[in-house]
Amino acid sequence: MDISKEKLDNYIKNQHTPICSFCGNNTWNISSKIFELLEFDANGLQLGGPVYPVVPITCNNCGNTLFINALVAGLLEQKFPNNGGI
Repeated sequence: MDISKEKLDNYIKNQHTPICSFCGNNTWNISSKIFELLEFDANGLQLGGPVYPVVPITCNNCGNTLFINALVAGLLEQKFPNNGGI
């Protein structure tokens, strides 16, 4: 899912540029898409569990990746389907 460019720009302007904890670099690639993190289950994909909408931010030097919660950052409006899940 694409993020509104205006919302992403506003979010970035209000944050400081992090220093990569792996290599000390401070240049990042910020995705313009929202991805989902699912809980790992060794028995296979679990349907109906919690889903976390995240925006990956990747260090341009070493590839270390940070995830920003799109709901907390205000990049995605929270909508609940009939079952109450995210």
